Amino acid sequence: MLILNLLKKKGEAVYFIIDDTYNKKRGKHILGAFKFFDHISKQYIWGQQLVCAIIEYRGIVIPYAIEVYIPKDTAIRNGYEFKKKTQIALEILKEFEADESQEVFVVVDTYYASPSIMKLCRERKYNFVSMLKTNRILNISNEQMNVLSYTKQYFLIKNRKKIIKIGSNRYQIHSQVVRLKKGGAVKLVCTRSLSHRTVKIIFTTNTALPIESILRAYSKRWSIELFFKMSKQYLGLRSYQSRNLKAIQSFLRLSLISHNLLTHAFIENLRAKGKSLTDKNLAHFSVIDTRDHLRSITMIDSIEYCLEKNNIKSKEVLIDELKNMLLAA
Repeated sequence: MLILNLLKKKGEAVYFIIDDTYNKKRGKHILGAFKFFDHISKQYIWGQQLVCAIIEYRGIVIPYAIEVYIPKDTAIRNGYEFKKKTQIALEILKEFEADESQEVFVVVDTYYASPSIMKLCRERKYNFVSMLKTNRILNISNEQMNVLSYTKQYFLIKNRKKIIKIGSNRYQIHSQVVRLKKGGAVKLVCTRSLSHRTVKIIFTTNTALPIESILRAYSKRWSIELFFKMSKQYLGLRSYQSRNLKAIQSFLRLSLISHNLLTHAFIENLRAKGKSLTDKNLAHFSVIDTRDHLRSITMIDSIEYCLEKNNIKSKEVLIDELKNMLLAA
């Protein structure tokens, strides 16, 4: 929230993005680890599933929360309250508080398009944006049909020539306000990129939201995928080996905190140089570059400190002390 306030700019929307990821593990006694199907590799794997939320604001990703999903049988056996992933996501969203002056978009994939999360977004006047599965039921003029039938009837068969441009991509679109069987009135946007023929059905609980804003908001969902990849490679999000759930949670949260500390260090460095927090300056932020920069500063400070104190120490003692300081850093 400190970083969000430092970056605050009038008229900029906040994108609150929720998704889950997994960490593949070998240990059979890690609490919360279980066998599940991975849709990317198309095979069953053993590991943990994590529900995570990030904030994207002015192009800067701010990790917000992360929780380990525990299967029902494991939760009952170890005395934990069982929570579905949608319930975990709902509790995370409830903890988030934005300024009344800021427009908030809650962006999720199809799995988290649950009635409870949509209800909370309506109560708080957040713009909920997600994508519909083809089997979801719609109510149109008192007629019920699933999304697949709707797509064929209202988008594919009819010659829809309305074209809009988002960034460098052009889309053929069709929009309509309908009612979900579970979810109330929503605004559907059927999109098909001109570069390929795949149709996506994106929707929002704010029926007055412009089509461009809906598509732009859903494109932000990719930010959390990039965050997962970067954090696992460079911030140790998957490097834990502990069997204890509290230790695992602490490790995961420290990984997220390290991301925010690096972001804060970058912002403070810009301010120390007298540079304003413009979108152009913020676009140069890199977690890896900031981490390496801080490491070099730490190394130089450690060496200088050891050299200053070397008057009464042998070479071996100096090397040992330097190793210890660099290891701690």
